[in-house]
Amino acid sequence: MGEQYGALMRGRFQPPPASEAKRRFADDCEALTRRYAPGVVEEIEGLSSAAGVDVGLMKCFVLTLGLEPGCTVFAVSGAHTKDGVPIYGRNYDWDVSFQKFFTPMRVRLEGGNTSLVFTDHFVGVYGGVNCEGLAAAITAIPAYMGEPRPGVRMNVALRWMLDNLGTTEEAADWLSDTPHQWAHNYLLADKGGGLARVETSPESTRVQRSDEFMATTNHYHDPEMKLLEDPGFDYSNTHRRYSTVERWYDGRDLVGLEDVKQVLSGHGDGVCDHGVWDGVESGTIWSWIAPLGSRVAYVCNGAPCRGAYEEIAF
Repeated sequence: MGEQYGALMRGRFQPPPASEAKRRFADDCEALTRRYAPGVVEEIEGLSSAAGVDVGLMKCFVLTLGLEPGCTVFAVSGAHTKDGVPIYGRNYDWDVSFQKFFTPMRVRLEGGNTSLVFTDHFVGVYGGVNCEGLAAAITAIPAYMGEPRPGVRMNVALRWMLDNLGTTEEAADWLSDTPHQWAHNYLLADKGGGLARVETSPESTRVQRSDEFMATTNHYHDPEMKLLEDPGFDYSNTHRRYSTVERWYDGRDLVGLEDVKQVLSGHGDGVCDHGVWDGVESGTIWSWIAPLGSRVAYVCNGAPCRGAYEEIAF
């Protein structure tokens, strides 16, 4: 897979330079990635060779990715949907200039799963859904006060889980056993209705489960994990989006696909986001919805308040 991807990108991309300190950090992360997510490093090596780029720099780029997106993610079990099928919905919020790099990608792994994943770079992904009916995505924790440590980066963790695992329990167990490089929440759901929010940091991991509804934005919920956050951080945006999704769910008996589209694309009554943060125009730049177990997803390339969802089969 790395060689196929590398052939496509040859002459189109050069990984950014990296300091010696970052190279050493990437070496430590590589050793842990080989242990906990076997196969990913070999894919990076194949990609680098086929693309004709420096393999050390490409490992730095993928394994220590410096990107912390804000997002809104939720899942509803099949017992609470109109079709009796669990539904997973996700808005990806980030610098709007990155929207042009958005790529839905079908991954077919020999000896593993077929997945539809979503990314703006190589090998690693920010979420997706696989043929076993497992969906996963991340949200960053910008108030985290700690420092990065050698560990498996979130984009690699998501890719490996979707390639190799099939249930929420399997994914939650794997995340609980895996060292994490930075602070993120993972939202997991499967076609059987298992839902979990896994709150991770280099220091610790906590799992919360539900058989009805689960959501995450950009803050921790577990009391011990909240001790890792800066109490002076402005939580208004992440709390607003989380509360909006909770109120939306509490206001209906059963949830349908159009209901999910409405909350992901709405303003005031929804979580489609726009604004300027730290001088950068940011907001929801893509969105996807997956009825789990159906082998399709509904994907909006751009802000869902302005664009349409298109069906993609995998």
